Amino acid sequence: MKSNHFLKFALSAVLVGTIVVSCESENNEEIDLIDTQVRAKLESLGFNTDNLTEDSLNGVDGFTVEGDIFLTRDQINEMAPASGVGTEHYRTNNIVGPDGRVVSVYMDAAFNSTMQAAFDDAINRYNSLNLDITFQRANSSGADIDILSQKLKRVRGGGVILGRSAGFPDANGDPATPIVLNSDIYNPRRGGIPADAATVIAHEIGHAIGFRHTDYDQREFSCGRAGNEGDAGVGAVYIPGTPTGPEAGSWMLACSNGTNRPFTSGDQTALTTVY
Repeated sequence: MKSNHFLKFALSAVLVGTIVVSCESENNEEIDLIDTQVRAKLESLGFNTDNLTEDSLNGVDGFTVEGDIFLTRDQINEMAPASGVGTEHYRTNNIVGPDGRVVSVYMDAAFNSTMQAAFDDAINRYNSLNLDITFQRANSSGADIDILSQKLKRVRGGGVILGRSAGFPDANGDPATPIVLNSDIYNPRRGGIPADAATVIAHEIGHAIGFRHTDYDQREFSCGRAGNEGDAGVGAVYIPGTPTGPEAGSWMLACSNGTNRPFTSGDQTALTTVY
């Protein structure tokens, strides 16, 4: 997920209304040189590649796409172009299963007590809906989903990536793992934790279990910049009963205004319909 503060102050800043953006360091430099074949393939899949970065996640090399989706070169090569769907709530072709599954989620112990409480809030939001899957805190890494802390690069134009997921569920019904949260924002050496922490955690879990951005076809709704993610080769299946246009406050909007965003009625419909 990306922060949009830079679009609102001057412009102002995404996914973290009150986030104070740290000064850039060598590790926060923009990445301009991307393999042209990778960029062309992603564009053919419908991704907006303006902020495409070459990156690594948990020691695995790959690319961060659309701000918070990490894909390896092999995953990108295996994707097949397909047309997008012009609706708000939608999911990938693969979802987590089987019904009744308990999904273990580990929150790195290095995160402070505020972040641990935000994590509990995030999984309680899901569990309160009595879904066909249940989320349970794990005591050690190697869970179905690990949530880790890592310094994340800035995107072109000064935007801050708040977190990212290692893709979407696989064909076996397993969720994507790990999720990484930006250590400069959510595990800072100084300063407080932004109000959107639980929402960002819930958002990245949403990707891991198969939900796409709700404003995928008009990212300017939350990010201030035009873009259409399209099908992206992983599916864009409309979820019946959900709105057919961007919904303010949705937990799966591509960018954040920094506020806490519990599930909207449309979000709840999407979740209970899929799970």
